Amino acid sequence: MNPKILLGLTFGIACSIIWGGHAVVARPALAGQGFHPLDLAAFRYAPAGLLLAPLAWRARVTLARIGWSRLLVLSFFGGAPNLLLFAWALRYAPASHGGTIAPMIMPVAGALLAIPMIGEWPSRGRAIALSVMGMGVLMIGWDGVMGTHPGAWRGDILLVLAGTTWSVFTLLLRRWQVPAIPATAAVTMISAAAVLPVWLPWRAAAVLDLPTGPLLVQVFAQGVALGALAMFLYARAVELLGPTRAATLSIMVPVTALLLAGLLLGEPISLLQSMGATLAAGGMLVAVLFTGRKTA
Repeated sequence: MNPKILLGLTFGIACSIIWGGHAVVARPALAGQGFHPLDLAAFRYAPAGLLLAPLAWRARVTLARIGWSRLLVLSFFGGAPNLLLFAWALRYAPASHGGTIAPMIMPVAGALLAIPMIGEWPSRGRAIALSVMGMGVLMIGWDGVMGTHPGAWRGDILLVLAGTTWSVFTLLLRRWQVPAIPATAAVTMISAAAVLPVWLPWRAAAVLDLPTGPLLVQVFAQGVALGALAMFLYARAVELLGPTRAATLSIMVPVTALLLAGLLLGEPISLLQSMGATLAAGGMLVAVLFTGRKTA
């Protein structure tokens, strides 16, 4: 295998494992270790904001061209509000739902929202593949109504909203022709500026009373691994593999989430949930590799 492709696959797989493990790390913190969703937001954006500040500074001319109003809108859909939706969802839904429903709903919601936002219609084949993905998400969600996790449907609704708002964020990047890396750095810093003034007086003292081990795990997982490292790995994967090949690696996210939720948290994975994840992952693969889009 070409060393360049092998290195790109290594970066992409590592990034997918980090994304897939997000819900698995966050779920116990929110469900039993005393953490609040706002804590995870502070852990994500404060360290990541410092790490990404040099990127934002180097891209200051580009960010000035984008303008504050658009950066604030991007921060609303792709910053702290999006993470808070995801974190609140994990108070009700298991990690296996968090790691599958949100990433699987993003391409479906993105395809529907792309019609009014950027005038892009899915081809017939892509529409079928996305419909299959939607069916898989519904099968996973049904597990939260009648399956092994009754009551998780409340979190599932929030996960759908989180996936949808992230889709709006990615579509706005395309519509406004905003480079992803500088935008992510700016959104991270804006989110830190919005979250910290609320978190510091309200939650900082309570967080210091929590066990040191779980606290360090969350700070590293949210601020370093998810906030900065995953973005770097994905950017390098895109450079080495190209955007289409790199996008296929996102299929690993729900698969990784299901496996880690079962192995590390002992969450029961129902047959219906496994079938839904398989169906959705297959639809995602077809949508990325074998179908296209058409612009109105």
